[in-house]
Amino acid sequence: MLLHKNSRRLTKWMAVLLTVCLALALLAPGISHAGKEGVFIDSSVYFTLEEAALSQGSDNQTLRFQVKLNNDGWTPVDYNRFGVKVTTAAGGSYYAGLLQKGEGIVAAYSAASYYFTSTLPAGVTPDQMFVTIFERNGGGIQDLGSLTVAKLENFRQSHQEVLLALSELDAAASNSEILSFRAMKGFANPQEDGNWLITLDLIVTPQGTDTVTLPAALKYYLRDANGYAHPMTAKLLNGGAALSAGQTSHVLLTASMDRKPSLEGLSLELSKDVSSTKPLGKMSLSALFTLAKTGEEVAYELSGQQGVAVAVAKAEALQQGGKRQALITAVLHNNSGKTLKAPSLAGSLVSVSSELTWKTDAVLKPESYVATGADATYKFAAEIPEGVDETTLQFLIGEEVSASSAASNTSSTTGTTNTSANSNASQASSGSSAASTVPVATVSLEGGLISVDSGLEQLTSYELGKPLVFDTTSKLIDPKLEVSVVELSGHTNAENGYQTVVAKFKFLNKSGQTMTLPTFATELTDAFGTSYPGTRQTTELQQLIPNSAYVYSYSYLLPPASEGPYKLSILDQSTTSKYKVSISDYAVQVNKLGEELPYDISPTLAMYPYKIRVESYDISALYSGGNFSYKLGLSLDIQKEEQVITDSAFSTLEFEIIDRNGRTLGSSVQTLQGTNKLISGLQTISFTNLKTEQYNFPLRVRVYEAIATPTGTVKRLLAELKQ
Repeated sequence: MLLHKNSRRLTKWMAVLLTVCLALALLAPGISHAGKEGVFIDSSVYFTLEEAALSQGSDNQTLRFQVKLNNDGWTPVDYNRFGVKVTTAAGGSYYAGLLQKGEGIVAAYSAASYYFTSTLPAGVTPDQMFVTIFERNGGGIQDLGSLTVAKLENFRQSHQEVLLALSELDAAASNSEILSFRAMKGFANPQEDGNWLITLDLIVTPQGTDTVTLPAALKYYLRDANGYAHPMTAKLLNGGAALSAGQTSHVLLTASMDRKPSLEGLSLELSKDVSSTKPLGKMSLSALFTLAKTGEEVAYELSGQQGVAVAVAKAEALQQGGKRQALITAVLHNNSGKTLKAPSLAGSLVSVSSELTWKTDAVLKPESYVATGADATYKFAAEIPEGVDETTLQFLIGEEVSASSAASNTSSTTGTTNTSANSNASQASSGSSAASTVPVATVSLEGGLISVDSGLEQLTSYELGKPLVFDTTSKLIDPKLEVSVVELSGHTNAENGYQTVVAKFKFLNKSGQTMTLPTFATELTDAFGTSYPGTRQTTELQQLIPNSAYVYSYSYLLPPASEGPYKLSILDQSTTSKYKVSISDYAVQVNKLGEELPYDISPTLAMYPYKIRVESYDISALYSGGNFSYKLGLSLDIQKEEQVITDSAFSTLEFEIIDRNGRTLGSSVQTLQGTNKLISGLQTISFTNLKTEQYNFPLRVRVYEAIATPTGTVKRLLAELKQ
């Protein structure tokens, strides 16, 4: 019995001892694996890894991370007892520098964060990296535990990024003055002088809390596949050289090369000068030179907002003025959640095969601002040089911005031995400013430009009097201004040898406000692609009051044998006089009137907005004083649409009296406006000062609508009255 009691007592004490040992183990420094990873100093004091970002360059990589010291106890903790380093699974150990000052003493029931940066070899992967906490103990240190970088939920990696401590350039700079350089995009395009321009968009961001200045002593070199270093000119965008903590700015780097570069072997080096045995940082650039496809959205980092993108919607080819032209439509998508000021975009066409780049003209720009969730449309036009292969074209989109020159180096190209650059290289002042075009995207136009000059059968056939439909991206025609073609007719005059076509446009103000009448260009294009520009009628009215209409005409001169159908195009030339952008296209037929009109004893003269019915007429001759004269007696019924405004600039009626040999003996001009205008009822028109001294029979009277244009009077045949 005694042995049994002692055995039970021994078992009880062993359980107590095991509990005490477990408690002591929990109080000892170590790592907690339950939930968030932590390195425990005791039960109430521990370190956690809060965030980490890995910047990967070509030769090395930089780990930036935040460690938090959590004090849940009732006594203060001295952080200076501890230290932080970065270790690897292979046994490597790397110094971690403090980016900014932190709390030395962490008060009870509080926490303090500390920010570090550490440089590691390029080959170490994130899953092999650890943040190790150690304790300073007398003259030595003791590792307390490690935190796994790859297990962090918000761990970020960025390629083509270099962290540069300004102390490497200036001994007076503090260790916490660190700049992050990240290469965003690369562009390579040929120039007019035969050289190739390499452009890099570099983002620079200060780390820590200090405001720093982009160092003028820093040099940028483009290293090619053959080992040659090409100096790059740097321009800091977004203002001056002073950069606040967390502020992101763009640095535009450019270099010229005398031949097309091999993009695979290009790298960017940051250095004190080209003679340095080792650059301060290096980034491979081959992955930055990307080509987007038509319709593909490209992130627009220059806006400073997330969710902004740009894309080429379509690329078209058209004939204007006998020359082939390209029309590129680009769209800016604003999904940033904020209203943006519309950027000033520029465009260039690039032919890699011909090693040629030429600028385009902006023929359509958006309003001043782009609302969130909205799109802004840009259109660019340029002539296409002969011999250029259109199937291999590219379109380069850039933003025109003001740029402060941060640094400029014009030293000569050096070889693989890294010999010294020209000591007299020019340095541009950081305060100077100039306009620059910052590349945003390069889009491949593979497959060529879509021709818009052929395929009349694919166009909508226009019906006279119906409202025209316009391109919604154009702001030229107000949506509440209804535009239609009410007359489209033509005739060929045997005497002058050309065909005259007149299109009469009606403008109806359907709004409650006075509108400015738009000015646009028009043209007719036949099935062979030949275009005939329209000449606008001279008008006086500039403003159109609500619920009223106005008409004016365009005239076209065509060859006598030209036959329809035609393409009628409404062209916007409000932003440039060189290029005209079509905002509406229709297939139309022209009502042709010949020299010999069908006989009609009571014709109707269609002269919108007037409809003049000739109920009866009589042509008679008078002889007095040895001279002949003729009179035309008319019985007219004149009707006018009351809604349409007419003024003194409106067309007139011209009557020509013609003898049996087709000669014009005389003419008389009559108006439908003002004093002595034609009215309904009996009217008499006299033809005096005739070019004849004998009586002629039979006679004919041709009736024309006469339209005044800046280049002269255009006549449209309406009817022919026979004696």
